[in-house]
Amino acid sequence: MRSRTLADFCQWWPEGERRPCYAPARLVLVRPGGQTVGFTCAAHAGAWAGKIHGKHRVLERAEWEVHGAGYRGTELGG
Repeated sequence: MRSRTLADFCQWWPEGERRPCYAPARLVLVRPGGQTVGFTCAAHAGAWAGKIHGKHRVLERAEWEVHGAGYRGTELGG
């Protein structure tokens, strides 16, 4: 069994909260070029639309992993 990382949890910061959601991230936000922008639960996937500038796709985590788990861009320290 692999160890869990921050990429396994929703990174959405609800307004007024001191920490991200941290629910299991079953979705991944990806730019058209494959750059990973963030990880989210289903409840917060729509909220990301206003935060991400430019085009992006929302992939199910399994699909993202099949595509090589994407490039983690500057937003994620890549």
